[in-house]
Amino acid sequence: MKSSLSRAPRSNNERAILSLIRQQQSMPKAQIAKALALSAQAATVNINKLEEDKLLLRDAPVKGRVGQPSVPFRLNPDGAFSFGLKIGRRRFDLILVDLQSTQRTSVSVEVHEASVEELKSFLETHIPKLISQLEPDLRSHVCGLGVAMPFDIWQWQAASCSATSTLSQWQNFDLKGYLESQFQLPVYISNDNNAACCAELSLGNPNNYCDFLYVYLGAFLGGAVVINHQLLEGKSGNAGAIGSMLNTDREQLLSQCSLLSLQSEFDKLQLGISVYELTDSQFTAHNRLVQPWLEKAAEAISIAMHNSLSLLDMQAVIIDSPLPSKALEHLKQLSIAAFARLDNRGLRSCDVSLGVCGEKAQSIGSAQLALSHHYF
Repeated sequence: MKSSLSRAPRSNNERAILSLIRQQQSMPKAQIAKALALSAQAATVNINKLEEDKLLLRDAPVKGRVGQPSVPFRLNPDGAFSFGLKIGRRRFDLILVDLQSTQRTSVSVEVHEASVEELKSFLETHIPKLISQLEPDLRSHVCGLGVAMPFDIWQWQAASCSATSTLSQWQNFDLKGYLESQFQLPVYISNDNNAACCAELSLGNPNNYCDFLYVYLGAFLGGAVVINHQLLEGKSGNAGAIGSMLNTDREQLLSQCSLLSLQSEFDKLQLGISVYELTDSQFTAHNRLVQPWLEKAAEAISIAMHNSLSLLDMQAVIIDSPLPSKALEHLKQLSIAAFARLDNRGLRSCDVSLGVCGEKAQSIGSAQLALSHHYF
Protein backbone atom coordinates (compact mmCIF):
# COMPACT_ATOMS: atom_id res chain seq x y z
CA MET A 1 0.00 0.00 0.00
CA LYS A 2 2.90 2.36 -0.52
CA SER A 3 0.87 4.35 -3.02
CA SER A 4 -1.52 5.42 -0.25
CA LEU A 5 1.16 7.54 1.42
CA SER A 6 1.61 9.67 -1.69
CA ARG A 7 -2.04 9.93 -2.75
CA ALA A 8 -2.87 13.61 -3.27
CA PRO A 9 -6.18 15.16 -2.19
CA ARG A 10 -8.65 16.02 -4.94
CA SER A 11 -9.11 19.57 -6.24
CA ASN A 12 -11.61 21.92 -4.56
CA ASN A 13 -14.16 21.50 -7.34
CA GLU A 14 -13.82 17.72 -7.29
CA ARG A 15 -14.23 17.65 -3.51
CA ALA A 16 -17.31 19.87 -3.76
CA ILE A 17 -18.84 17.51 -6.34
CA LEU A 18 -18.08 14.42 -4.26
CA SER A 19 -19.49 16.05 -1.11
CA LEU A 20 -22.67 17.09 -2.89
CA ILE A 21 -23.22 13.64 -4.36
CA ARG A 22 -22.58 12.06 -0.96
CA GLN A 23 -25.24 14.33 0.53
CA GLN A 24 -27.79 13.74 -2.24
CA GLN A 25 -26.82 10.10 -2.97
CA SER A 26 -27.01 10.67 -6.73
CA MET A 27 -27.31 13.68 -9.05
CA PRO A 28 -27.17 14.40 -12.79
CA LYS A 29 -24.49 16.66 -14.20
CA ALA A 30 -26.78 19.63 -14.86
CA GLN A 31 -28.03 19.71 -11.26
CA ILE A 32 -24.48 19.42 -9.95
CA ALA A 33 -23.37 22.38 -12.07
CA LYS A 34 -26.33 24.49 -10.92
CA ALA A 35 -25.94 23.63 -7.22
CA LEU A 36 -22.21 24.46 -7.22
CA ALA A 37 -22.41 27.43 -9.62
CA LEU A 38 -20.10 25.72 -12.10
CA SER A 39 -20.17 26.18 -15.82
CA ALA A 40 -21.35 23.19 -17.85
CA GLN A 41 -17.82 22.74 -19.16
CA ALA A 42 -16.22 22.86 -15.69
CA ALA A 43 -18.74 20.36 -14.35
CA THR A 44 -18.11 18.03 -17.29
CA VAL A 45 -14.32 18.19 -16.95
CA ASN A 46 -14.37 17.49 -13.21
CA ILE A 47 -16.99 14.75 -13.37
CA ASN A 48 -15.16 13.05 -16.23
CA LYS A 49 -11.96 13.09 -14.19
CA LEU A 50 -13.70 11.61 -11.16
CA GLU A 51 -15.33 8.96 -13.33
CA GLU A 52 -12.00 8.17 -14.98
CA ASP A 53 -10.44 7.69 -11.53
CA LYS A 54 -13.30 5.32 -10.62
CA LEU A 55 -14.66 7.54 -7.86
CA LEU A 56 -18.03 8.02 -9.59
CA LEU A 57 -20.41 5.61 -11.27
CA ARG A 58 -23.21 6.31 -13.74
CA ASP A 59 -26.72 5.21 -12.89
CA ALA A 60 -29.38 4.34 -15.44
CA PRO A 61 -30.62 7.35 -17.47
CA VAL A 62 -33.74 9.06 -16.15
CA LYS A 63 -36.25 10.25 -18.72
CA GLY A 64 -37.60 13.76 -18.26
CA ARG A 65 -40.61 15.46 -19.77
CA VAL A 66 -38.51 17.13 -22.45
CA GLY A 67 -35.03 16.72 -23.90
CA GLN A 68 -32.53 13.94 -23.51
CA PRO A 69 -32.61 11.62 -20.47
CA SER A 70 -30.34 12.76 -17.62
CA VAL A 71 -27.68 10.45 -16.20
CA PRO A 72 -27.31 10.52 -12.40
CA PHE A 73 -23.87 10.02 -10.89
CA ARG A 74 -23.22 8.34 -7.54
CA LEU A 75 -20.18 7.54 -5.47
CA ASN A 76 -18.36 4.35 -6.37
CA PRO A 77 -18.14 2.49 -3.05
CA ASP A 78 -14.98 0.72 -4.25
CA GLY A 79 -13.34 4.01 -5.19
CA ALA A 80 -11.64 4.38 -1.83
CA PHE A 81 -11.47 2.81 1.62
CA SER A 82 -10.43 4.08 5.00
CA PHE A 83 -9.62 2.53 8.35
CA GLY A 84 -11.05 3.97 11.54
CA LEU A 85 -9.51 3.15 14.91
CA LYS A 86 -11.15 3.96 18.22
CA ILE A 87 -8.80 3.80 21.21
CA GLY A 88 -10.84 3.63 24.38
CA ARG A 89 -9.78 3.14 27.96
CA ARG A 90 -11.18 -0.40 27.98
CA ARG A 91 -11.72 -1.20 24.31
CA PHE A 92 -10.19 -1.02 20.82
CA ASP A 93 -12.43 -0.84 17.73
CA LEU A 94 -11.15 -1.12 14.15
CA ILE A 95 -13.42 -0.51 11.19
CA LEU A 96 -12.97 -0.44 7.41
CA VAL A 97 -15.40 1.73 5.44
CA ASP A 98 -15.77 2.47 1.74
CA LEU A 99 -16.22 5.77 -0.10
CA GLN A 100 -19.94 5.77 0.72
CA SER A 101 -19.02 5.41 4.41
CA THR A 102 -20.53 1.93 4.47
CA GLN A 103 -18.88 -0.43 6.91
CA ARG A 104 -17.19 -3.31 5.09
CA THR A 105 -15.77 -5.11 8.11
CA SER A 106 -14.81 -4.46 11.72
CA VAL A 107 -13.25 -6.05 14.78
CA SER A 108 -13.24 -5.09 18.45
CA VAL A 109 -11.57 -6.23 21.64
CA GLU A 110 -12.14 -5.34 25.27
CA VAL A 111 -9.11 -4.95 27.52
CA HIS A 112 -8.68 -4.45 31.24
CA GLU A 113 -6.90 -1.19 30.56
CA ALA A 114 -5.58 0.14 27.27
CA SER A 115 -1.85 -0.39 26.88
CA VAL A 116 0.48 0.44 24.01
CA GLU A 117 1.59 -3.17 23.60
CA GLU A 118 -1.97 -4.47 23.50
CA LEU A 119 -2.80 -1.91 20.82
CA LYS A 120 0.21 -2.94 18.73
CA SER A 121 -0.73 -6.60 18.98
CA PHE A 122 -4.34 -5.87 18.08
CA LEU A 123 -3.48 -3.78 15.02
CA GLU A 124 -0.63 -5.90 13.73
CA THR A 125 -2.97 -8.90 13.82
CA HIS A 126 -6.13 -7.35 12.42
CA ILE A 127 -5.17 -4.64 9.90
CA PRO A 128 -3.55 -7.20 7.54
CA LYS A 129 -6.57 -9.50 8.00
CA LEU A 130 -9.06 -6.76 7.18
CA ILE A 131 -7.08 -5.67 4.13
CA SER A 132 -6.91 -9.27 2.90
CA GLN A 133 -10.72 -9.33 2.82
CA LEU A 134 -10.64 -6.79 -0.03
CA GLU A 135 -10.15 -7.93 -3.61
CA PRO A 136 -6.44 -7.70 -4.55
CA ASP A 137 -7.01 -4.85 -7.02
CA LEU A 138 -8.80 -2.78 -4.36
CA ARG A 139 -6.18 -2.98 -1.61
CA SER A 140 -4.28 0.03 -2.93
CA HIS A 141 -7.49 2.08 -2.60
CA VAL A 142 -7.09 2.30 1.19
CA CYS A 143 -6.40 6.03 1.61
CA GLY A 144 -5.50 6.23 5.28
CA LEU A 145 -6.12 5.48 8.93
CA GLY A 146 -8.08 7.80 11.19
CA VAL A 147 -7.71 7.53 14.95
CA ALA A 148 -10.23 8.64 17.57
CA MET A 149 -8.96 8.69 21.14
CA PRO A 150 -9.24 10.71 24.34
CA PHE A 151 -6.65 13.48 24.29
CA ASP A 152 -4.18 13.16 27.20
CA ILE A 153 -5.47 9.66 27.93
CA TRP A 154 -2.81 9.26 30.62
CA GLN A 155 -4.57 11.88 32.78
CA TRP A 156 -7.54 9.58 33.40
CA GLN A 157 -5.83 7.11 35.72
CA ALA A 158 -7.74 8.25 38.79
CA ALA A 159 -11.05 8.17 36.97
CA SER A 160 -10.41 4.60 35.86
CA CYS A 161 -9.88 3.55 39.50
CA SER A 162 -6.64 1.71 38.73
CA ALA A 163 -3.76 1.99 41.15
CA THR A 164 -1.37 0.36 38.69
CA SER A 165 -2.56 2.13 35.57
CA THR A 166 -0.73 1.51 32.32
CA LEU A 167 -2.17 4.68 30.77
CA SER A 168 0.95 6.73 31.62
CA GLN A 169 2.91 4.94 28.88
CA TRP A 170 0.84 6.77 26.27
CA GLN A 171 2.34 10.12 27.25
CA ASN A 172 5.66 9.49 25.47
CA PHE A 173 4.43 7.15 22.75
CA ASP A 174 4.61 8.49 19.17
CA LEU A 175 1.36 6.92 17.98
CA LYS A 176 1.28 8.65 14.60
CA GLY A 177 4.89 7.75 13.86
CA TYR A 178 4.36 4.10 14.80
CA LEU A 179 1.20 3.72 12.71
CA GLU A 180 2.62 5.34 9.59
CA SER A 181 5.84 3.35 9.81
CA GLN A 182 4.16 0.02 10.55
CA PHE A 183 1.30 0.17 8.06
CA GLN A 184 2.52 2.61 5.39
CA LEU A 185 -0.68 4.67 5.55
CA PRO A 186 -1.21 8.36 6.26
CA VAL A 187 -2.61 8.78 9.77
CA TYR A 188 -5.06 11.40 11.10
CA ILE A 189 -5.71 11.70 14.85
CA SER A 190 -8.72 13.36 16.45
CA ASN A 191 -10.35 13.74 19.83
CA ASP A 192 -12.74 10.79 20.18
CA ASN A 193 -15.88 12.85 20.67
CA ASN A 194 -15.05 15.21 17.81
CA ALA A 195 -14.72 12.11 15.63
CA ALA A 196 -18.11 10.82 16.80
CA CYS A 197 -19.62 14.20 15.97
CA CYS A 198 -18.09 14.03 12.48
CA ALA A 199 -19.92 10.73 11.98
CA GLU A 200 -23.19 12.39 13.00
CA LEU A 201 -22.53 15.30 10.63
CA SER A 202 -21.74 12.97 7.72
CA LEU A 203 -24.31 10.22 8.24
CA GLY A 204 -26.88 11.52 10.71
CA ASN A 205 -28.42 14.84 11.73
CA PRO A 206 -31.66 14.04 9.85
CA ASN A 207 -33.22 17.31 11.01
CA ASN A 208 -30.32 19.20 9.41
CA TYR A 209 -29.53 21.30 12.48
CA CYS A 210 -26.85 23.85 11.68
CA ASP A 211 -25.95 24.59 15.34
CA PHE A 212 -26.00 21.91 18.01
CA LEU A 213 -24.31 20.43 21.04
CA TYR A 214 -23.31 16.81 20.48
CA VAL A 215 -23.30 14.68 23.63
CA TYR A 216 -21.63 11.27 23.63
CA LEU A 217 -21.94 9.02 26.65
CA GLY A 218 -19.15 6.50 26.34
CA ALA A 219 -16.57 5.36 28.88
CA PHE A 220 -16.95 8.94 30.15
CA LEU A 221 -19.25 11.80 29.21
CA GLY A 222 -17.92 13.93 26.35
CA GLY A 223 -19.15 16.20 23.63
CA ALA A 224 -18.56 18.44 20.66
CA VAL A 225 -19.95 21.68 19.27
CA VAL A 226 -21.25 22.34 15.74
CA ILE A 227 -21.71 25.90 14.49
CA ASN A 228 -23.04 26.57 10.99
CA HIS A 229 -22.68 22.88 10.04
CA GLN A 230 -18.98 22.97 10.98
CA LEU A 231 -17.29 21.23 13.88
CA LEU A 232 -15.86 23.80 16.29
CA GLU A 233 -12.57 22.27 17.42
CA GLY A 234 -10.96 25.14 19.35
CA LYS A 235 -7.27 25.97 19.53
CA SER A 236 -6.24 22.46 20.59
CA GLY A 237 -9.07 20.34 19.16
CA ASN A 238 -10.73 19.99 22.56
CA ALA A 239 -13.80 22.24 22.30
CA GLY A 240 -16.99 20.71 23.66
CA ALA A 241 -15.30 18.92 26.58
CA ILE A 242 -18.52 18.92 28.57
CA GLY A 243 -17.35 16.10 30.83
CA SER A 244 -14.94 18.58 32.43
CA MET A 245 -17.77 20.96 33.38
CA LEU A 246 -18.45 21.13 37.12
CA ASN A 247 -21.62 20.10 38.91
CA THR A 248 -23.02 21.78 42.03
CA ASP A 249 -20.56 19.82 44.16
CA ARG A 250 -17.68 21.22 42.08
CA GLU A 251 -16.96 17.77 40.65
CA GLN A 252 -16.51 17.12 36.95
CA LEU A 253 -19.64 15.83 35.23
CA LEU A 254 -17.81 12.76 33.95
CA SER A 255 -17.55 11.61 37.58
CA GLN A 256 -21.33 11.03 37.64
CA CYS A 257 -21.87 10.10 34.00
CA SER A 258 -19.76 7.14 32.90
CA LEU A 259 -20.36 3.77 31.27
CA LEU A 260 -17.42 2.53 33.34
CA SER A 261 -19.41 3.13 36.53
CA LEU A 262 -22.34 1.13 35.12
CA GLN A 263 -19.94 -1.64 34.10
CA SER A 264 -18.61 -1.66 37.66
CA GLU A 265 -22.13 -2.25 38.96
CA PHE A 266 -22.59 -5.14 36.54
CA ASP A 267 -19.25 -6.64 37.56
CA LYS A 268 -20.06 -6.45 41.26
CA LEU A 269 -23.08 -8.67 40.65
CA GLN A 270 -21.09 -10.94 38.31
CA LEU A 271 -23.69 -10.52 35.55
CA GLY A 272 -21.21 -11.17 32.74
CA ILE A 273 -22.68 -8.28 30.72
CA SER A 274 -20.67 -5.72 28.75
CA VAL A 275 -22.18 -2.23 28.73
CA TYR A 276 -20.98 -1.94 25.12
CA GLU A 277 -23.11 -4.92 24.12
CA LEU A 278 -26.14 -4.29 26.34
CA THR A 279 -29.40 -5.30 24.64
CA ASP A 280 -32.90 -3.90 25.07
CA SER A 281 -34.00 -7.11 26.80
CA GLN A 282 -31.07 -6.92 29.24
CA PHE A 283 -31.88 -3.27 29.91
CA THR A 284 -35.45 -4.24 30.77
CA ALA A 285 -34.37 -7.23 32.89
CA HIS A 286 -31.91 -5.15 34.92
CA ASN A 287 -33.87 -1.90 34.95
CA ARG A 288 -33.70 -1.59 38.75
CA LEU A 289 -29.93 -1.46 38.47
CA VAL A 290 -29.75 0.72 35.35
CA GLN A 291 -32.49 3.23 36.25
CA PRO A 292 -30.60 5.04 39.09
CA TRP A 293 -27.52 5.24 36.87
CA LEU A 294 -29.57 6.73 34.01
CA GLU A 295 -31.09 9.32 36.32
CA LYS A 296 -27.64 10.39 37.52
CA ALA A 297 -26.35 10.54 33.94
CA ALA A 298 -29.38 12.60 32.88
CA GLU A 299 -28.68 15.13 35.63
CA ALA A 300 -25.13 15.56 34.33
CA ILE A 301 -26.33 15.93 30.74
CA SER A 302 -28.92 18.53 31.80
CA ILE A 303 -26.18 20.64 33.40
CA ALA A 304 -24.11 20.41 30.21
CA MET A 305 -27.17 21.45 28.19
CA HIS A 306 -27.83 24.40 30.51
CA ASN A 307 -24.24 25.66 30.42
CA SER A 308 -23.97 25.24 26.66
CA LEU A 309 -27.28 26.97 25.91
CA SER A 310 -26.24 29.85 28.15
CA LEU A 311 -23.22 30.41 25.95
CA LEU A 312 -24.25 29.39 22.45
CA ASP A 313 -28.08 29.49 22.13
CA MET A 314 -28.10 26.35 19.97
CA GLN A 315 -30.90 24.78 17.94
CA ALA A 316 -30.53 21.32 19.40
CA VAL A 317 -28.76 18.84 21.61
CA ILE A 318 -28.01 15.45 20.00
CA ILE A 319 -27.34 12.57 22.42
CA ASP A 320 -25.65 9.34 21.38
CA SER A 321 -24.15 6.36 23.18
CA PRO A 322 -23.47 2.62 22.83
CA LEU A 323 -26.57 2.11 24.99
CA PRO A 324 -29.43 0.13 23.37
CA SER A 325 -32.28 2.08 21.81
CA LYS A 326 -34.74 1.78 24.72
CA ALA A 327 -32.15 2.92 27.25
CA LEU A 328 -31.03 5.78 25.02
CA GLU A 329 -34.60 6.99 24.49
CA HIS A 330 -35.20 6.81 28.24
CA LEU A 331 -31.98 8.77 28.85
CA LYS A 332 -33.21 11.45 26.47
CA GLN A 333 -36.53 11.80 28.27
CA LEU A 334 -34.84 11.86 31.68
CA SER A 335 -32.40 14.54 30.44
CA ILE A 336 -35.27 16.70 29.18
CA ALA A 337 -37.05 16.34 32.53
CA ALA A 338 -33.88 17.12 34.49
CA PHE A 339 -33.26 20.20 32.36
CA ALA A 340 -36.81 21.41 32.99
CA ARG A 341 -36.16 21.28 36.76
CA LEU A 342 -33.22 23.70 36.46
CA ASP A 343 -33.54 27.49 36.67
CA ASN A 344 -33.79 28.27 32.96
CA ARG A 345 -34.70 31.94 33.13
CA GLY A 346 -33.11 33.84 30.25
CA LEU A 347 -32.57 30.71 28.14
CA ARG A 348 -34.36 29.65 24.97
CA SER A 349 -35.44 26.03 24.71
CA CYS A 350 -33.95 23.73 22.09
CA ASP A 351 -34.72 20.39 20.49
CA VAL A 352 -33.28 17.23 21.98
CA SER A 353 -32.79 14.29 19.63
CA LEU A 354 -30.79 11.07 19.38
CA GLY A 355 -27.74 10.33 17.26
CA VAL A 356 -27.73 7.60 14.63
CA CYS A 357 -24.32 5.92 14.94
CA GLY A 358 -24.37 4.57 18.49
CA GLU A 359 -21.55 2.30 19.55
CA LYS A 360 -19.65 2.79 16.28
CA ALA A 361 -19.88 6.60 16.25
CA GLN A 362 -16.28 7.21 17.27
CA SER A 363 -14.77 4.55 14.99
CA ILE A 364 -16.98 5.56 12.04
CA GLY A 365 -16.02 9.18 12.66
CA SER A 366 -12.35 8.29 12.77
CA ALA A 367 -12.68 6.57 9.39
CA GLN A 368 -14.16 9.79 8.02
CA LEU A 369 -10.91 11.63 8.83
CA ALA A 370 -8.93 10.09 5.97
CA LEU A 371 -11.85 10.20 3.52
CA SER A 372 -12.45 13.87 4.33
CA HIS A 373 -8.78 14.72 3.90
CA HIS A 374 -8.64 13.20 0.44
CA TYR A 375 -12.13 13.45 -1.05
CA PHE A 376 -14.62 15.64 0.82
